[in-house]
Amino acid sequence: MPFRQWMRIGLGGLGWRPADFWSATLTEFFEAINGHNEAQGAEEPAAAPSADELAALVAKYG
Repeated sequence: MPFRQWMRIGLGGLGWRPADFWSATLTEFFEAINGHNEAQGAEEPAAAPSADELAALVAKYG
């Protein structure tokens, strides 16, 4: 994801001040996004495919 999109999310979507955005760690930033999404009623993101599922997808689609 381009860095500008992260800034749009932090400043626009989360309503952070620039100082809040620049002082946040990546963990804090992504947890804030997850918390915001949860508060808005979004479902949890799907888990990444397992190694076996990924191998099956690669075998099927190349």
